[in-house]
Amino acid sequence: MYYASKAYVLSFSEALANELKGTGVSASVLCPGPTRSGFQQSAGMDSSKLFRRGVMSASDVAEVAYRGLMKGRTTIIPGWRNKMLAFSVRLGPRKLLPMIVRFMQEPAGDKSEQA
Repeated sequence: MYYASKAYVLSFSEALANELKGTGVSASVLCPGPTRSGFQQSAGMDSSKLFRRGVMSASDVAEVAYRGLMKGRTTIIPGWRNKMLAFSVRLGPRKLLPMIVRFMQEPAGDKSEQA
């Protein structure tokens, strides 16, 4: 349900921002990607491929989010890697996306180490 709820929040926030245009009120949504925090440990994802490299610090994510909010951006994606991942999702079939996400959540290392 985690990724389903993220997809809902993204879609909802983008639609809300559009509906609010011209009212003086804005809406932004932050799509941070993997971030160094206590989340990965709590979620049991310490060894997942997703957190192996290119993980931003929480303070860097917060800074990018604040700057994006102040510029009036609707969708804020910190980091080049995260932007590329978000863009690449649009290039492939939607049916493939859940399989890629599952692959990225698997523990890093080869299968023989996990046997």
